[in-house]
Amino acid sequence: MSARRAATIAAAVVATIIAVGALLFVPLSIAVGKPQNALVEAALVVVCVWFVARVMRADRRARLAREAALPPERRPQRRQPRRPITFQLKETLITFAVWFVLIFTFNALALDPFVNAGVTVFAGFMLATLTVTGRHMMFRLTAEEDD
Repeated sequence: MSARRAATIAAAVVATIIAVGALLFVPLSIAVGKPQNALVEAALVVVCVWFVARVMRADRRARLAREAALPPERRPQRRQPRRPITFQLKETLITFAVWFVLIFTFNALALDPFVNAGVTVFAGFMLATLTVTGRHMMFRLTAEEDD
């Protein structure tokens, strides 16, 4: 790796860190009543994102040009992307219903029914999301790859 490319990568990393920091300070500035600070921080986020996007695009163009100059047998093989994960509405609704019943029954002994309904909806949603997502991730990680 050349010194120039290393400096470019380091500058992109620093710009990303600055952008994340500025993004985190925007709500703080609004909360403490400093909207002018929030505007400066938002502008800083935009500038940093623009810089990182420009640097990364240029780096990708240069890498693809170097690869195109190689003979076909020496070019790196491109991996075929997997199918995208699709949202299973029926599976999610059934999972939510199961979690809802379990949580509502468990909390019925200790909570007011109105409070229990609110807590149960939130907890059922979160647990159903984790269950369905975890199941899909597990099957994608353990799926057989077609070579």
